[in-house]
Amino acid sequence: MKFCNAPNGARVAYSMEGENHGLPLVLLHGFCEDHSVWSPIRSLLKSTALILVDLPGFGKSELPAKTDMGAYAEAVLAVLDAERIDRCVMIGHSMGGYAALEFADRWPERLAGLGLFHSHPFEDSEERKNVRRRGIETLQAGKRDLYVAQLFPNLFAPKFLEQHPDLLNELIANGKKQSAEGIAAALQAMLSRRDHQETLSKTKCPVLFLLGEQDSVVPPEKGFKAALLPEVADLHLLSQAAHMAMYECPEETAGISNSFWDFCVKR
Repeated sequence: MKFCNAPNGARVAYSMEGENHGLPLVLLHGFCEDHSVWSPIRSLLKSTALILVDLPGFGKSELPAKTDMGAYAEAVLAVLDAERIDRCVMIGHSMGGYAALEFADRWPERLAGLGLFHSHPFEDSEERKNVRRRGIETLQAGKRDLYVAQLFPNLFAPKFLEQHPDLLNELIANGKKQSAEGIAAALQAMLSRRDHQETLSKTKCPVLFLLGEQDSVVPPEKGFKAALLPEVADLHLLSQAAHMAMYECPEETAGISNSFWDFCVKR
């Protein structure tokens, strides 16, 4: 792992693979995860440079100084600046997509392409915000392990879970390594995040939408609606996937990512 400092001084951890030339691909993990969530597809990706970031409060990155999505976007910017990367293709999974959208709004000139895996630009509903608030209360009550154990089973298609019980246990174990403070900070940042429909409407770069037909966390309808916003959209619906396509359909997910990267390189 490599390290740099965000504007507030907090340490940000990231992995840099390949040669830093051409158009790098930056991957941002989702909630209660770290950069290791990309393991099923990282060797299948063809970008000359691959950067995997531990977002603030997860993996080896320190807690964000403030609990809003801006802190996560600023951490990603710090990584790009540390590696002297002017433009990249950025793909975010779930919460990582929210961070990528915040980044796109603030520094659109740094993006040659934006990918949203099981993510969307819309503000949380009040019901969803209340679910996140209850999650924060659970974490503050010292029940991190219980919270994590209940989180991950809902992210996969039932048939996939039946066939891969060891994978679920592995992800739960990794989730339990994340600090309760980091998880709670991310919940607060997600429930207070801004609507980014305008960000997608005004973006000049292509936008990739990867959706899971069986996703109950981010239903496909949200992705369909969001895909109408940008000028150039690349939409994919994976019938076998729920919320974790990199595990459920790794070859297909990598192929879609590579095709999108190719398209961005040639623009």
